[in-house]
Parts: sequence; C-alpha cells; structure tokens
Amino acid sequence: MTEMPVLHARNVSMKFGEALVLDNVDVEFYAGRVYGVVGENGAGKSTLMRILSGFLQPISGQIHFEGKQTVLNPQRAKHLGIVLVPQELNLVEPLRVYENIFLGDEPVKHILIDRKAMIDRSSEIIKSLDVQIDPAEPVEKLSTGKKQMVEIMKALSRNVKILIMDEPTASLSEDETNKLFETVRKLRDSGIAVIFVSHRLKEIIQIADELVVLRDGKKVYQGDLSNFSEAQIAEMMVGRKMSEIYPEKPTIEEKTVFEVQNLSSTDGKIKDVSFALKNGEILGFYGLVGAGRTELMQTIIGIRKLSSGEIFVDGKPTVIKSVKEAMKNGIVYLPEERKLAGLVLNFEVFKNTTLMALDKISKIFTKPKVEVERFEYYRKSFDIRVRSPYQITRTLSGGNQQKLVLSKLVETGAKIFMLDEPTRGVDINSRYQIYKIISELASKKLASFIVISSDLPEIIGLCNRVIVMRDGEVVGEATGDGINEANLIYLALGFSVSQDDETRE
Repeated sequence: MTEMPVLHARNVSMKFGEALVLDNVDVEFYAGRVYGVVGENGAGKSTLMRILSGFLQPISGQIHFEGKQTVLNPQRAKHLGIVLVPQELNLVEPLRVYENIFLGDEPVKHILIDRKAMIDRSSEIIKSLDVQIDPAEPVEKLSTGKKQMVEIMKALSRNVKILIMDEPTASLSEDETNKLFETVRKLRDSGIAVIFVSHRLKEIIQIADELVVLRDGKKVYQGDLSNFSEAQIAEMMVGRKMSEIYPEKPTIEEKTVFEVQNLSSTDGKIKDVSFALKNGEILGFYGLVGAGRTELMQTIIGIRKLSSGEIFVDGKPTVIKSVKEAMKNGIVYLPEERKLAGLVLNFEVFKNTTLMALDKISKIFTKPKVEVERFEYYRKSFDIRVRSPYQITRTLSGGNQQKLVLSKLVETGAKIFMLDEPTRGVDINSRYQIYKIISELASKKLASFIVISSDLPEIIGLCNRVIVMRDGEVVGEATGDGINEANLIYLALGFSVSQDDETRE
C-alpha cells in the first residue's frame, strides 16, 4: 500500500510486573479495511487493544495517528476517532437508546440538553445502518444483538475513524452475527478501519480483509488471509500443527461404570434413552440444536425430573434426585454456561477449586492454607494462568476459567464427568490443554467422560465412541472409522450414509 496508515503502533512493548506481555509489536491499520486480530489467551490481544484505545501506556514504542506521533489516553483517543467496543457492553440499561448514544457528549441548546437533536441524530445513524431500533426505546428491552448496535452507534456519533471490536459476536445468535457483519462491511466501505478481535476463526475468515496474528506477545503475521484455512491460522496462533491438538485416544476397559436404561423425562424432552459408559472411556454426544443432549444430562443428575427409567453406577441401581446426590455417587456436571452455573466469579480463584469439596478439607471451619495448597496443585498440573491464588475469578480468561471449573470437579473425587460444550469460548491452546487433562484422566482410569459438543472436529478427535441424538431420542452410534463428519451429520439429520448413497443412485 502506498497510502499512509491511519494508525500505526511501532515497536510497542508492555510489561505487567516482570511479565512481558507485548514484545516489540509493530502493526499498522489502513482506512477502509477490516482487520481480524487473533491469538490464544495471553497472546497480548487485549493489551494491544487497550494501548491503541489509550487505556494503557506502553513501556516502549510509539503510536502514530495519520502519520503523526501521539500519546494516547481515553479522551485523546476518542477525540481522534479511536473507539473501543468492549466485549462486556458499556451501556446504561434503564436509559433510552438515544441517551446511551450521546451519554457524556450530550448536545446543549440554551444551557439545556437538546433531546430533539439527540433523537434526530440517533435516527440518522440508525437509518444509515439499516437497523430496526426505536431511538426512544429503553436499552434494557433490546436484544443482545441490538445492544451491540447501540455501542456501534455511540462510536458513529463521535465521528469514528478506528473502530475496535473485542469479541463482538460472543453473545450473538447466528442471525444477529450476520446483521453485525453487514454493519461492519458498511462501516468499512464508508472508510472506517475496523479492528475485529475474535477467537472464532471461521468468522475472521468471513469478515476480515487482513489478518493479524499474535503469539506470546509477539506479532507473528500481518497480511492477506485469503489463502489461509482455519487450521492454518490456528497453527500460527499456537505454534504447532493441528494434528497435535488432539491427544491419542485412551484405551478403554470392558467394565461398565455407568448405565442408563429406558430413561424418559416428565417434560417430554427425553424419550426412552439407553446407553452405557465404560471405564476410562470418552463418550461423545452429538446432535443438532434441540436434540436433547443437555436435557438428558440434566435429567440424569436431577435438575430435570425423570418419569421412567433406571440409572446404574458400577452396576448398582441408583436414584438421583439432585446435583448433590449425583456428586455423592461420583457424578459431576460441567454446565454449558460456566459463568452462570460453573463458577462464583467474585470469589478468589482458589475458593472455586475447593468449593464443592470443602467437607474433605474441614468438617467445621474452612482452612484457607489447605485450600490454596489444593489450588496450587491444579494451577501447576492444569496450567491455570493466574497472578496469584487470590486473583478474582472474573478477571481470568475464558480458557483459564474453564480449567478452573475442571479443577473444581476433579477435586470432588468424582469418577464420572459430564462435560457440556467443554471448550466453547476457549482459545486454541487452552483447548489443547483441556483435551490433555481429559485424556490423561481417562487413560489412567481415574475417570470416565461424557462429552456433549456441537464442535464436530472436537467430537471426532477426542471421543472413543459417539452417540447421536435427535428430538430427545438416541438415533445412532458411531465407533472407529464411523466417527467421521459425514456419518455423524447424516445420523443427526435422520439417515445414514448408506441410505443417502442409495438415494443419490
């Protein structure tokens, strides 16, 4: 390119304490392009974005805006048109849309706030984005996707030139994501540079014009991404081949450690389901949305009521009416939404590790020293990256939060683990570490696993056997070479590969 970059970070470095989190990073951004920024957790993405938006000052390096060196702070960045849309949206929910758009920058007429001007300008911005939002609607009544749009409108009201979006699709539906992409393309075509930070590589390929890859605080690539696959991008992120992501599948014993026979739920979501889990096995459950996989596990552990059927643990009939009873029988469940049901986010990290096993530590009083010792064991063996055991859980990355949940479950001494979407929202390297934890526990026959996942490569690469569900029923099972993408999708849709081949013939 011959034109001047609108924003250029030159040889930027940053330390937190003794940890070097950015090492001589040189990146540049041009007007009218979308930049996909990727890297595993801890690669330095968020730190770089906070520097580019003025919230952090680097220890060395320079920031140039439109060819001129500048020192950024939040006010200066906003004045220049550099706006960060954080993953956790910064909106005042009870206020109306137009009030949020101009919050802190309200136009004034005759000393009073000019509400008409705010509504008129908000209407213009809404029209330019071609979205259906009433500027007078309270933000709390909007969908997550529309709230995301309000954040973008805030940026447009400030004559944005660089729009930084941090994991913007993390809480969006597919339709909302597609609408967001339409908006991003409009912004790009209007001359705005969009920096799109995401761990969803498929979306990066779909929306970005150029790719920036960070690894261990260093920039390892910036350039065109048209010739890269998801696997190739992932390999740049982690510095290893994707074939090395999945560990060798464990050998399993013939001994059945858990069995369900003819299980049905009172709400009709589960219908006559039977399956068995072998010792040291990683058993996958696959199906399309609404197949009933999560509902099945919740019925087993007592969250949902069963209407009929039997559960056997080590061959013994077992009645489970609550999560607590499930745990007493050596069964634990990792929920799909870890932030709502898997962790206490305001607790120190060590307290989450021991939360479900306090009775093993003390019968009367908690023993923080022992709790910290137990956490330190998992910190080392699970590579949970924290500054200290006393760090607040909500400040951890998604991958480290998920490993913390696993430490909590393993600390109970359970033998049967039900993991619902265990790597959703987790970076590539943390995925590798989670797979390694699962595989090692299974290989040593310390635990057996039921893994629910919508990620086909995960199901295929990790599981010894896969059960496929549809409409609350088991419709098929795959082992060996039968664990492949075509077979699992066909089973989930309601027909086998051979049936499809016959139809095409």
